[in-house]
Amino acid sequence: MFLKENVSIGVCGRNSENPYGRINTNETKYPSVFSDLTRKEMKSLLNYLYSSKELNLTKFRNATLRSNYLYLAELFMPSKAAVLNYIDNGYSKPSREAHVVLIRGGDPKPNVLEIVVGPLPFPNGYRLFPYRPQPIPFFQRPITSIESISRRLKKYVDKKFGRALYELYGGSLINCGNKCLDVGLAAEVPISKSEEKSFYWYSFHQNPEYKILRPVDFSVYVEINFKRFKILKIWFNGRIFEKWKQVRDFYRRNKSRIKKIHFPEESDNIPLSMKRRGQPPFSKPLRNPSQISPDGKRYNIKGRQVTYMFWKFDISMSIFTGLRLFDIRFKGLRIAYEISVQELTSFYSGYKPTEHYFNFFDVRILLGLRSKYLEPGVDCPIDATYVGSYFVDRNSDTPIHNERSFCVFELNTEMPLRRHHGYSRSSHRFYEGMVSVVLIVRTIITAGNYDYIIDYIFYQTGGIEVKVSASGVIIATYHGRQNPYSFEISENLMGLIHQHLYHFKVDMDIKGRNNRFETLDIENDVVSSNENPNSKIHQIKFARKLKVTEKQAAYKHNFQQPKLLVISNNNIKDKFGNTPGYRILNTGLTHNIRPPGTGNEPGISWSRYQVAITKRKESEPGSSSIYQHKNPDQPIVRFQDFIDDDENIVDKDIVAWITMGFYHIPTKEDLPDTHTLGTGQSFFLLPFNYYDENPAMSSRNAIRIDPIDVKGQTKSVKIERYGVRKDIDCIPPKNYYDQRIREDPCLVVQCL
Repeated sequence: MFLKENVSIGVCGRNSENPYGRINTNETKYPSVFSDLTRKEMKSLLNYLYSSKELNLTKFRNATLRSNYLYLAELFMPSKAAVLNYIDNGYSKPSREAHVVLIRGGDPKPNVLEIVVGPLPFPNGYRLFPYRPQPIPFFQRPITSIESISRRLKKYVDKKFGRALYELYGGSLINCGNKCLDVGLAAEVPISKSEEKSFYWYSFHQNPEYKILRPVDFSVYVEINFKRFKILKIWFNGRIFEKWKQVRDFYRRNKSRIKKIHFPEESDNIPLSMKRRGQPPFSKPLRNPSQISPDGKRYNIKGRQVTYMFWKFDISMSIFTGLRLFDIRFKGLRIAYEISVQELTSFYSGYKPTEHYFNFFDVRILLGLRSKYLEPGVDCPIDATYVGSYFVDRNSDTPIHNERSFCVFELNTEMPLRRHHGYSRSSHRFYEGMVSVVLIVRTIITAGNYDYIIDYIFYQTGGIEVKVSASGVIIATYHGRQNPYSFEISENLMGLIHQHLYHFKVDMDIKGRNNRFETLDIENDVVSSNENPNSKIHQIKFARKLKVTEKQAAYKHNFQQPKLLVISNNNIKDKFGNTPGYRILNTGLTHNIRPPGTGNEPGISWSRYQVAITKRKESEPGSSSIYQHKNPDQPIVRFQDFIDDDENIVDKDIVAWITMGFYHIPTKEDLPDTHTLGTGQSFFLLPFNYYDENPAMSSRNAIRIDPIDVKGQTKSVKIERYGVRKDIDCIPPKNYYDQRIREDPCLVVQCL
């Protein structure tokens, strides 16, 4: 019989003995060398840029393609040597500077110019951005709303073919009320190196929710000369036409045989929308299980620096690449200087010309700016800490604030981190185990149709997991006919086969900057049997293979040659002669089957390797750029060049570049939204002879159970919880989130 204690019930998280849970995300109050630009720094930067007669900038709302205007700005990261001299050796703090991208359409020879402005918060000058040739050719410029032709294109197409489109698809391009056809995806055809000309295929869709899932069998190939355009080709009813007259004549001759698509009526049960429908699994509304933290949050955040158990690291939010971590330490020792996203790409295939060019380098749409709108209880736990970020973007004269660009939370995975049950009757009868509780830093990037959930996960063993999970809406096109690129997954609808590829930078520092990379190759081993000399014993062994140069360290996975990948410090040895290291385990392996040097492949030459190790250089800060898609055969950043100079990497400051991804052939279950199940890809950084034993052995959150034997019989057990209470005598705090978003809707939706 269990006795109910006479205790008062309080609100969870109010434990006066908990020294953690100190949360202050004010970067101005707690600045760090890695801190993003503060609002004050951004304002002074904007004042400097717009007051500079030499730069001659026009504010974006007044700009034309022939203007000079600000595209974006973010923190210019100081050199690693300067940062570590400041952090480790007490040298002066590096100057704060901004990396600024300018579109200079007003110059005699238009270009894109990248500059470094400083010192902040009181800038007085600038210099050229040092890591790539300046200026960037104008034809490789990022496209902005200044160049949008969508509205004029709809008017033009409506004039030429609007009646037929209405008869076939039930909607209009202009003056359409609640039955609208709209321009869908624009697929750039990267064939022009002219400053003035660009070429796109524009698809068209019915516009009820969700329009990307409601394509029609019509698209146009457009040449754009600044804001003037002309249509070069028309795709209609499964074929290409050169002239509008040909299209109209074909339609008049065949209209009775051309398949019509009914325009869907608006309702709560409209197919392909993201409103609940169908038989619910429970007959009554029941709440999900949820996690509580009885003693409150067990991590601290000061500015952008997070401390959790033995972990300590700084968080930064790049407008280009999104969430990145710096100075990652465990038990006071730096494990990595930087872990960051470099690129998220997706490449599609199909039989229509539009589908040939659905190739997306998502850094070009600015991943940091797309990191927002986290929903408590779905995107992150309700009790997570939500942190915002400020950005300098072309669309605003003042800093933009994404209030919830990432979240931090502790998660009980309900999975044993370790456990063992000793069964010996004579001795060692016990149970010992510990649940895996981790700290997660999460951001979710909505890159057009796809949503990428990126997790940095910190384990009590000293291991780190970096995970990407995909959700969102597939790119769907009109099915038309059987083909090897898709299934017909709804009426007239196909989801195109595509490949997702992710690239990460991991700058490891294993007990110092001078590290080496080796593989432990698993090999067959045949030895003679001691018991039977005529018999052989087949077993396995490992052979250590030091990689001396960058080409040797460009790793392509081969299942016929299993191996472990290890970065270590050979200058330090334990008493057994072991060198401390960390192992790279990539469980998100993918192979890009596109032939090297073809199509867009040179812009993602990093995808040739599952892991590549290079000597760290300030001149090689990242593997991609916002310009990659514009000149695929000669990209601004060519990752293969990092390897081709084939430098020595033994006992040097080295960087691991890690590729993950997967192939996706959409099925009916991807409608209306792809689920995350099966899309998660991870790589791990795991201690490898780094510690004397598993660091998690020191945790109080374990349990040990030993038998109590009396006269040869087990009468009871001794339970050791190391002072941690088992009972939960509190209730979760009330959640007022729905009320808050009604009052401040911009937290969760795009406000008008």
